[in-house]
Amino acid sequence: MCWLKLKKLIRSLVVLVSFFAFQSSAQNNDIFLNLSVQIPPASDRPRGMIEVDAIFDAYAVNYVNDVVYASYGDRDLVLNLLLPSIDTTEGFPLVIYIQGSGWLPQNVYRSLPLLVDLARSGYVIASVEYRHSREAIAPAQVQDVKAAIRFMRANADNYNIDPRKVAVMGNSSGGHLSALAGVSDGEVAFLTEDNSDYPSHVQVVVDFFGPTDFRQMDNYPSQISHDRPGSPESLVVGGPIQESEQEAAVKAYNPITYISSDRDIPPFLIIHGDVDALVPFNQSVLLYEALREANKEVVFYRVNGAGHGPGIFSEKMMGIVRDFLDQRFK
Repeated sequence: MCWLKLKKLIRSLVVLVSFFAFQSSAQNNDIFLNLSVQIPPASDRPRGMIEVDAIFDAYAVNYVNDVVYASYGDRDLVLNLLLPSIDTTEGFPLVIYIQGSGWLPQNVYRSLPLLVDLARSGYVIASVEYRHSREAIAPAQVQDVKAAIRFMRANADNYNIDPRKVAVMGNSSGGHLSALAGVSDGEVAFLTEDNSDYPSHVQVVVDFFGPTDFRQMDNYPSQISHDRPGSPESLVVGGPIQESEQEAAVKAYNPITYISSDRDIPPFLIIHGDVDALVPFNQSVLLYEALREANKEVVFYRVNGAGHGPGIFSEKMMGIVRDFLDQRFK
């Protein structure tokens, strides 16, 4: 279904690009167009016709694929962008989106259809590919997320972005990396040398059901054992998470490690289904309570009956996400 939605999106974008290309070509052809002619509203109103008013509060969206933001030898890391297609002197807020994958190879195209409406409401969306756990262990993944943030800030003029308005959003492992990126500003170990003149901090975090404390995950029912050597969490830190050799790596990759009252932490929106079979609901409870105890701004939605994704990404919930962003950026 996601691929069908993506194909539909791409067809729509092709139509939009074709339309604007035609429009641009026509405007540059003095023989074809006489722009001085003003067109009055049509007077015909046949019986049975339905009339609606034009609405100009939504943008068309342009799609830019496979923008390289970092390279490691022959390995390029890419962004896929959704850009509101309107010229404005004011830059758009940026949403860095991190696809869930268990820190394994990501399908960075998968959630693009879900994010089109957010782009149409005036947000630049950048879906991030990062090094997965079979090619690089922690902290490579969060390093890449922060490198992508810096890259987009360095290219703010090219993509019409307001670099002061950056949110990071993701689901599952992407939610974990979103939360980690949000709470770890100033952690030198999470930074690379790419675009080092630009900051990597963010102004908003949206965390969809991300892990927050690896060693507590198996305290609750789950369809996988997170403590086993081959679990996603063990793979990303480089060994079984309960072994003493991994204690420092696990602690460094837990978002709740960095939450304190004296640390600058952006507003959080946390969303989690109460019957999640992969990331226990309690993982978001731990994050929520840690943020509240540190007197940080946080809103937490429990989605009753929702699992690990299904039932979460409804029109209503995405509207809640958009409103949360609008209240802080617009």
